[in-house]
Amino acid sequence: MKKIVSIIIILALCFMLSLSAAAADNKESFPELTSVSFNNAVINEEFKKDVFEYSITLDDPGLTPTLESYTLSSEANIFVTYEQDAGKRQTGIIVTLEYENGSAYYKFRYANAEEKEANSDNLLAELKCRLGEVYPALNDKDTAYKLYIPSDLMEINLTATTRDTGAVCDVPKSITLGIDQEPEISLTVTASNGKTRLYTLAVKRLNKTSEEVQKEMESPDFDSLVEGELFWQKPSFRVALAAALAAVFLLLIFIRIAKRLTLKVEDEDEKSFFAEP
Repeated sequence: MKKIVSIIIILALCFMLSLSAAAADNKESFPELTSVSFNNAVINEEFKKDVFEYSITLDDPGLTPTLESYTLSSEANIFVTYEQDAGKRQTGIIVTLEYENGSAYYKFRYANAEEKEANSDNLLAELKCRLGEVYPALNDKDTAYKLYIPSDLMEINLTATTRDTGAVCDVPKSITLGIDQEPEISLTVTASNGKTRLYTLAVKRLNKTSEEVQKEMESPDFDSLVEGELFWQKPSFRVALAAALAAVFLLLIFIRIAKRLTLKVEDEDEKSFFAEP
């Protein structure tokens, strides 16, 4: 009997140890944020991948901090959103990791957010899309842009960052697309004084799959998905344009020569100098 009890206890301990090891392995497999930095902000505490709340000091309390760089322990989708108080004023940044089995949230609250007078700043500082590219580059003048995405992408994930910490841009976390669908997306930025600015994104599909785009974007020398890929930027278009211009030039020369050859030397109504009286 004692032997049976001992065997049961040993088996139970082995089972518990195996569960603990499996849980530990499972935990290790979750992606983690191993480093992160922001434009216009400094993290006040030492960053650790297993600590999820921090405070940050803004270099300029009136400007929205943006993600500068980061590293991950393993592959995951990363999104940046902004915490707001009841008055729609920014109070912090949330960096979200999404992966197959769940998600993780790292919060960075502003240590020196300040109350300021309402203003009309309704510009975006940053507009990004996972596996996509906004073209031309975001600027303070244009409000109409094109969003180039892979040919097989079925879900758009946008991140819109306002320049002013008091402005708000209500952007959907994700937009589901149909096959070959190319919608126009509207984003409204509302300044702290209520003045609005409408941005539009005309979705265009590239002749590249999501796998090809991701591989290209992960390349160390990656610059743009679009630059050089638009039809008027391709060598074949430039060659065709040059040929067309040359043809027009030659046609103009031919017309000019033809006019000279057919030009009448004498006026039909003018009497000849040598004609008899």
